[in-house]
Amino acid sequence: MKLSKQQQKYVSAVLEHAPTLGLDLNKVNYSRAELRQVSMSFKGKKWIPNWITHDLSRRVDRGMFSIPEIHEQYLATGPTQSEDDTTVDEPVMVSDDMGAHVVSDDMVGASPQI
Repeated sequence: MKLSKQQQKYVSAVLEHAPTLGLDLNKVNYSRAELRQVSMSFKGKKWIPNWITHDLSRRVDRGMFSIPEIHEQYLATGPTQSEDDTTVDEPVMVSDDMGAHVVSDDMVGASPQI
């Protein structure tokens, strides 16, 4: 579906504000609570646009709305590495009461040798 300029502004606002709000952009369905957070950040009001809430084809369940345009644009812009990915470029110094130890990437996830 082709979005109007106002609809595109809201989708862009979701993409812009999602990282600071902790919203997952790798999905299609959004809850009313998630969209209200975006609306508060974007316009300072909790109201979700009518093109989402009043379109029955977008209603997935009570308080859940399908907005595939967000996911499509998220994938088109190339998702960045999420904060959950723990890629360590340099060894990390770990200390405990036994002394200091260096942990590198190739050691993470290795099973202990007993």
